[in-house]
Amino acid sequence: MAEERGPGAEPVVLFASRWWPAVLVPLGLLALTIAIGLRLHTASLVAHTGLTAATVVAAWRQRDGALLADDTGLLIRHRGRVTRSYRWAEIREAGVTRPGFGRLALAVFPEGGPWDVPGPNSAALVGRVWQGRRPDQSARERVEAVLRSHGVRITDHLP
Repeated sequence: MAEERGPGAEPVVLFASRWWPAVLVPLGLLALTIAIGLRLHTASLVAHTGLTAATVVAAWRQRDGALLADDTGLLIRHRGRVTRSYRWAEIREAGVTRPGFGRLALAVFPEGGPWDVPGPNSAALVGRVWQGRRPDQSARERVEAVLRSHGVRITDHLP
């Protein structure tokens, strides 16, 4: 599935990472756990700072992640490298979903048999990016317009 991007039109950005939620949330949790730890006299500043630093570094490394679309299919930008994910002909239906706290992805149900994983009965999460909140209406409409223009059915996976 993952092949290098071919020549063609400039890809459209469907959604991209915002790395500030991945930094601010751990820093807020660090402040909260330090305050509780100081109150209970059990704070380990070194351990909390180390875990927070690891989270911030991981978020910084994934800061340029994005899901792109061109005339051929979906592209994923990760750490400065763009790779092909799925071609439009391979996608049966898709929809925007939230795979975890602060994350956003496209749930893609590819063509295939009923027992294929991923397949028409189970989704592959493509283009996981950091987002602090749900996508705004214009972003959802942009993604749905691109999917419809290539003959992909839209599914609603956002709560």
